[in-house]
Amino acid sequence: MKKPLHKHIGHHARRVKNHITKYLYERDTIFSTIWVFVFIVVLGSIQINFYFLNPLKLALKDFDFHDMAHANLEFRKDAINHQITIVNIGPADREQLAWIIEKTAEQQPKVMGLDVEFAGPRDPYQDSLLTAVVSRHPNLVLASRLEWDDQQDPYKENFFSGKGTGEGYANMLVDSIATIRLWAPFFENEKDPKGQPYKSFAAAILEKYDTVAYQRLVNRDKKVETINYTRREEWYHRIEASSLLDGTMEPGYLKDKIVLLGYSSTNPNDIEDKKFTPMNEKFYGKTNPDMFGVAVHANMLSMAIENNYIRKMPAWFSWILAIIIGWIHMAIFIKYYLDHHIWFHLVAKIAQLLSAILFLYLDLWFYETYRIKLDMKLTLIVIVMAVDVIYFYEAWASWMHRKFKYRTVFGHHGH
Repeated sequence: MKKPLHKHIGHHARRVKNHITKYLYERDTIFSTIWVFVFIVVLGSIQINFYFLNPLKLALKDFDFHDMAHANLEFRKDAINHQITIVNIGPADREQLAWIIEKTAEQQPKVMGLDVEFAGPRDPYQDSLLTAVVSRHPNLVLASRLEWDDQQDPYKENFFSGKGTGEGYANMLVDSIATIRLWAPFFENEKDPKGQPYKSFAAAILEKYDTVAYQRLVNRDKKVETINYTRREEWYHRIEASSLLDGTMEPGYLKDKIVLLGYSSTNPNDIEDKKFTPMNEKFYGKTNPDMFGVAVHANMLSMAIENNYIRKMPAWFSWILAIIIGWIHMAIFIKYYLDHHIWFHLVAKIAQLLSAILFLYLDLWFYETYRIKLDMKLTLIVIVMAVDVIYFYEAWASWMHRKFKYRTVFGHHGH
């Protein structure tokens, strides 16, 4: 008489449970798991230059598998941002920029951000004209520059900076050929007696546009934020400066909005001021940058206004997760090492492969669904190292048993 289905399921469930728990609470399992972390800490503290790995290191340096969640982001009707408009200033000179700012201001935007760095004087007439225009509009934010490695005088203010004008550093944390993933909203200003930090370009705009969102950003108290890219450049309203200058722009179109004045283009071959971002469809082996700098600032602002920050699990969570999962894997590996040694390597390699796929999938799923970074690297390292540590631990435990009568499950099993 055949067993009912539920009894078959119960029988196999008990077998799986026994596979996992037989050695789970053994002292050897706990101690061998501890040895894994000892090796990780010791090996991590040794400075070794593996020159033969340099090509691989360089190839993977700018790769992050979380980029897949941004690169494969599909268009949604609600993705269009109606709070931010990008104005393409093209190759405008300082006189033309003065007129573009004036025409934009006539539309009554809440904030204007000019993503152009002015390092010094040029033509006296154009300079005086732009100076006068800048001084008339307190809702204008200018772009400055922050030299991250300059310990003496890192902040390079905009040539047209003046009283009442907002200002913030617009350059990124990494060089122009690296993927822009991180944003430093603030940078410590050691010269300010009140301890007020330097503001980034996006933070200075946010302060004028939404004080609640700005205070929320301040309260997060993070030196670096991971940018949550939610929109490609075409998912923002984008207009040409010529439509402002020739008067064809509908009156009030920019009213109460954030207007970002910067270089942009619809020409795919135009890469001036264009950056690599996680939204690049070629997230590995990139060839062409995919987003203009002004749109990167727009994504920073969208993230802050919508309170849609990327959350990263604290380090202690990663360690606890790695300890628990490593402990369970060690129990399974020891069982097969002792009870079914002929199958040990096959089971161990399959378990390592399936675990790697599962945990990478979970990490990506949490990131794509909830924008939570689990950071499973430590867990994967523990699983990979566990097999080799078993051999070391067996030798160590057997020696301890001979010398000090150390109780161990190793040493009495034939392989």
